[in-house]
Amino acid sequence: MEGLSGLTGDLVLNTLRQIIPLIIGVIVGVVALEFALYNLLAKVLKVRNALAYTLLAPAAIAILAFMIYPLFFNVLLAFSDLKRDTFSCYSPIARGNCKLDHLYGLDYAINNFSDVFFRVRNGEIVGWGRLLRTEESTFPVLLGRTIIWTVVNVIFHFSGGLALALIMNQRIRFKGIYRALIVIPWALPGVITALTWKQEFHAEYGFVNTLLESIGLQPVSWLRDPVAAFVAVTFVNIWLGIPFYMVMLLGGLQSISAEYYEAAQMDGAGAWDRFRFITMPLLKPILIPAVTLDVIWTFNKLDLIVIMTGGGPEEKTNILVSALYNAAFGTAATQELGFAAAFSIVIFVILFIFAIAWITTSGGLKEIYDR
Repeated sequence: MEGLSGLTGDLVLNTLRQIIPLIIGVIVGVVALEFALYNLLAKVLKVRNALAYTLLAPAAIAILAFMIYPLFFNVLLAFSDLKRDTFSCYSPIARGNCKLDHLYGLDYAINNFSDVFFRVRNGEIVGWGRLLRTEESTFPVLLGRTIIWTVVNVIFHFSGGLALALIMNQRIRFKGIYRALIVIPWALPGVITALTWKQEFHAEYGFVNTLLESIGLQPVSWLRDPVAAFVAVTFVNIWLGIPFYMVMLLGGLQSISAEYYEAAQMDGAGAWDRFRFITMPLLKPILIPAVTLDVIWTFNKLDLIVIMTGGGPEEKTNILVSALYNAAFGTAATQELGFAAAFSIVIFVILFIFAIAWITTSGGLKEIYDR
């Protein structure tokens, strides 16, 4: 029977016949390796906590393979001249025709990192480095836009999530249904959400302009005007992020004993005083890591911008991470992977400094220090 987009039942069955044996083989292989590792640790090496180490081994291997190794490889790329024109230099077969004296070196790293910040001509700095095609796509402009993007999103995420959490913490009917509906935006894959909202902001056929026209307002070219496009992607990201805060803060609110509020009310404290002196301080252990994660996620929000606007129009919706992607893999890119690696390290350092400063000044580790 024919399905959508040429999808047939036979095609699905053939795909399953190929995938299921592979999945079973992987599961059996992992179980066999785990059993062998346990026997090695427990019976041969006589390790005391053999079972614990055996259960932790898959996670440790995954962290090593998907986090630590890529991090070190990215640093190595930053010390290289790897790009489309020099791919052959990194091939053992074609390396004989390579004109580079060496593949990795400090001089390559200096060039890669300096290209992120400055434009150098004949050994002299002549201005800010242009990361993309337009003259405004410099590091200070992109950093400023990224900070604005992050601050606006986090403020609305927090305020909207806190408001919904306070509402959901009340005794209302069908609370479970409301909570499930609110979580849907956060649960949906980001690609599906971005593609859906891109169509809703279509200048002629989108729901947003249809709604504006129905209330007597003029339609807006949301994805063609730079300011409107930035507002559109910001709105969608706010819509995506509010459920995260609602879930986190609702859990924190439900852990606060009602006795605190009853005692404060008996002492004459009003609703604002109870919120200020009871709710917010007791939510602090949850709020600080939530804000930290939200800032990092929002600062690095690549998929939404790339899918909805591609960084345009006129590269005015690019933030640092989308500029990095477009500079390395975009339509006008030269595939300068060494430069892209250096650029990504700069972004990592910015976020690392923020995380340390924020957690330290906000007292996020105070309870750990006091123990």
